[in-house]
Amino acid sequence: MSMLNRNENYFNKAKIQSNKDDDAFNPNRAIWFLLLHLPLGFLLQYNPIFSTIHAVTTIIVGLYFIINDKHPSRLIYLMSYITGAELLWRGTHANIFWETGKYAITGFAILGLLRYKNNSKIKITPLIYFLLLLPSILIMPSFDREEIAFSLAGPMALAFAILFLDSITFNQSNMKKLLIGMMAPITSWGILVTFGIISADEITFSANSLFVTSGGIGPNQVSSILGLGALAAFLFIINEQNHKFISFFVGLIAIWLFVQTILTFSRGGSWTPIGAIIAASLFFIRNKTIRNRYFLIMAVLFSLFYFVFFPALDRFTMGATTERYSDFGTTGRWEIILSDLEVFKRHPILGVGPFQSKPYHAIYFRYSSSHTEYSRMLAEHGIFGFLSLLIFLEMILSRFLKKTNLQSKAFIVAFLTWGVLFMAHSATRLVAPSFMIALAFLNYKFEEPE
Repeated sequence: MSMLNRNENYFNKAKIQSNKDDDAFNPNRAIWFLLLHLPLGFLLQYNPIFSTIHAVTTIIVGLYFIINDKHPSRLIYLMSYITGAELLWRGTHANIFWETGKYAITGFAILGLLRYKNNSKIKITPLIYFLLLLPSILIMPSFDREEIAFSLAGPMALAFAILFLDSITFNQSNMKKLLIGMMAPITSWGILVTFGIISADEITFSANSLFVTSGGIGPNQVSSILGLGALAAFLFIINEQNHKFISFFVGLIAIWLFVQTILTFSRGGSWTPIGAIIAASLFFIRNKTIRNRYFLIMAVLFSLFYFVFFPALDRFTMGATTERYSDFGTTGRWEIILSDLEVFKRHPILGVGPFQSKPYHAIYFRYSSSHTEYSRMLAEHGIFGFLSLLIFLEMILSRFLKKTNLQSKAFIVAFLTWGVLFMAHSATRLVAPSFMIALAFLNYKFEEPE
């Protein structure tokens, strides 16, 4: 047998057995992992050197997995961890690149392709989606790495993450570990946000998003990452059918993180996980094996939140919570979209270049960055951005329409919905939407025995 054939057989075996990387999910280990991340946030906040060490160590661990593991599962868990840790590193001022999360996901995806898929047939569609966004760099007034990274690092991470994750097999045990890995660093940031609220001398609640209830950094990103943690916790509970205590523990985390999300007063982070849960529910409730359990979990979580926590929040904020979340205004996002469309009409071929649309938003709003990835692609990349957007939609729809069982479909829809909604209100400011959409391309085998 030739070396090429041996490599191909090896990959096919790894593809089928990627969920056999270690023993089954250990709930006690998962609980301790989550508990240890609660004080971790204080350590990272104490001195940026600890945050830097944490970020660098995480990258090194990923390289270790690539070198030593014959299957990609642990690398994917670590990529999930990076997705949850990106804002933690930014908020604790780690001495790393601002876009390290996106670079790391891209780098590990490329290394994963070389390590585990070097002889397999790879879909070219995600690569074309990204390459179509590059020509507009040529019309930038000057080469600016930061501006290019701000606009293109997210699409780059999305493309290579899909290429890597596509068709890798995951079962229930794998998914539990991935969700715990994603939640853990988010709880580290969540505890810092909670402590910031408790220790604040004064909080004035208004009709705007709040930095003081967001750990002192951008409320849009904070609400989104906390909402992602709540969604991950919810999906974990649905996926965990054997261990009641960890389901209860993670359920508390879900409610806590969602309450924190609401207190940022940045509405996008709250509505995005709700949208993902609603979309996934359409498939969960059709699954006869988990339907009753799903309704019970939904009833308990909804009742606790609606009848206990939300009234308490409204009292705490003196009615500002109800006022804020009953306001469906777009806070300028619709005007920015209209401005982007106007720019697309004026510059239909190559657009105005990556990150160059900011001054044009004053046409209908003011000088500001894009918040909607889809209109940004048109304004900054012109017809190439339009073609890239069509390819993006085709990838999403084809993955959604691909036949699979109901529970797998529910997870796929949850990941796609969260990512698509995030990009609608916060573009690709975090790597989270790129990675979440890419997760939908895993090959889920949720009916296998664990």
